[in-house]
Amino acid sequence: MRIVLDIGGSVLCPEGIPDVNYIKKLSKFVIDLKRKKHRIIIVTGGGKIAKGYIKATRVFKPKEDLLDFIGILGTRMNAMVLIAALGKHAYDRVVRSKDGLEHGIKSGKIVVMGGTVARQTTDAVSIAAAKIFNADLILIGTDVKGIYDKDPNKHRNAKMLKSISAKKLYEVVKVKKHRAGPLTIMDPVAAKLLDYTKIKIIVLNGKDFSNMKKAIYGKKFAGTVIG
Repeated sequence: MRIVLDIGGSVLCPEGIPDVNYIKKLSKFVIDLKRKKHRIIIVTGGGKIAKGYIKATRVFKPKEDLLDFIGILGTRMNAMVLIAALGKHAYDRVVRSKDGLEHGIKSGKIVVMGGTVARQTTDAVSIAAAKIFNADLILIGTDVKGIYDKDPNKHRNAKMLKSISAKKLYEVVKVKKHRAGPLTIMDPVAAKLLDYTKIKIIVLNGKDFSNMKKAIYGKKFAGTVIG
């Protein structure tokens, strides 16, 4: 199976520096998948390290594209840490372009990438990469169990959705004006791209490796299926 793991910055870098213990566990999980003949691409989010730099720079009122590039650098720093953790199993550089991705895929190793261009998050990168990769599955690992009908951090009665259509998701996350460092479950560009892909996409807790394994192998799992 060809799998894209979209691991959010809220999981990788929740406190402004990479969570080393989590990254060790993630690496072990991914290497085990590779040993079982699965092909893997990992796309890393930026987390608080990216959001912190964006917030600090926003004081100077730059263009949003500059802030986006700052966020992209944060995602790539997290990607570098993960490449180090994966060692010989990883393609030895952070992929930044379509050509780089195709070269990385041909290597047969685990490919790791962060952001690529302004005005879209790593969710959109994951979907675009999955199309090039001919992926069977995209797993979006977050710090919550799935997509909820309202913010579970603010509403105790929030209910997790077992499934949601791409069109409905886009209506939930669309914004009138782009702003770097989005806080929604998925950026509007990624949600729009879902209309054009047939790849199975699941949003779940990126720290629950047992649950992620169930989702990969078609067993009962906790999470939200998009599409």
